[in-house]
Parts: sequence; C-alpha cells; structure tokens
Amino acid sequence: MPTCQNCGNEWSWKQTIKTLFKLKCPHCGEKQYESASSRRWGGMFVLIPLLLIMPVNIWLEMPIVVAILLVIIFLLIMFSTYPFILKLSNEEEPYW
Repeated sequence: MPTCQNCGNEWSWKQTIKTLFKLKCPHCGEKQYESASSRRWGGMFVLIPLLLIMPVNIWLEMPIVVAILLVIIFLLIMFSTYPFILKLSNEEEPYW
C-alpha cells in the first residue's frame, strides 16, 4: 500500500481508491505524486493485458462484445490491484 512521504502514514486500499486521481493524503491533506517507477509499472500493468487481448481476439475470432467484456474485466482487476503497486513521492518526478 502507498505511504505518504510527508507524514509517513500508510493509506488503506479504500483510501487509495478514493484518492486515486487526485492523490491527496487522507491523513495530513498534502498533495502526493506518483513516483516515476510506479508510473512505469502502472503503464506496463495496463498495456500488457490489452496487447494480449487484441491478438487473442483476432486468433480466436471472438465477437467484439466478448473482447469488450475482457477489457472491462482487466481494467477492474487493474484498478483493484493498483493500490498495491502505487508508490508516492513529495514532488513530481520525470519519467526517466
């Protein structure tokens, strides 16, 4: 779970999901930023399943509805597990 770099308190899963898009610490109220390594992992975490769905969809000739359902399932899994890989920083870091 992510830990606030300002006050040192660990966020719960529910708190992380609530503040996922604004990343404001629920304990001290300070703005936090996603670390560069966390952004890279998060990007791969989303990109790899989506890149796997496309070829499998073509190879198995799945209907588009099934492919959309698979994407929705992968996105739900990603959002529910993302708090476990999220790392925070006090300042915005460059990607590289």
